[in-house]
Amino acid sequence: MQRVWGRLRGLAQAVVIWTRPHSEIPAATDGRRIWIDPKLTSNETRCVLAHEAIHVQHGHTSCQPQAIERQVRLEVARFLITFEDLQNIVGWSSCPSVMAEELGVTEQVLIDRLATLDGDQLQVLWPPGEHIA
Repeated sequence: MQRVWGRLRGLAQAVVIWTRPHSEIPAATDGRRIWIDPKLTSNETRCVLAHEAIHVQHGHTSCQPQAIERQVRLEVARFLITFEDLQNIVGWSSCPSVMAEELGVTEQVLIDRLATLDGDQLQVLWPPGEHIA
C-alpha cells in the first residue's frame, strides 16, 4: 500500500474522499478528487487507488473509453506487480486467488499483469515442458 500512497502524494492536487461515488462503481475521479468506497477490502482499495491515481496522473477528468480503461488497467498491473514478484509466487502457487492474495492485489489485476507478459517472460515463469496445473 505504501507504493500506492507514495504515488498519490506525488499528485499534489489529488484528494481522497472515502465515500462510494455511485452504486455501480467503487471509485471515480474528476482529475483532482478521488472518491472510493470505504467498504472495499485492503487489496481492492490498493488496486482501485492505484487505478484512479493513474487516471489523475494522465489528466483524465471523467469516464474514459474502454481502450483507455484497458491501458490504465495494464499500467496498474505493471505498477503493482513486478516481474520478480511473479517469479517468486509462481514458484510455489498456481492458484489465481492465492497468488492475488499473496501479491496484495485482486484477481483481475493479476490477470491483467499476466496479459502484459511477453513470450520470453512467459517461458521464464513456465518453461516449455512444465505442466501448469
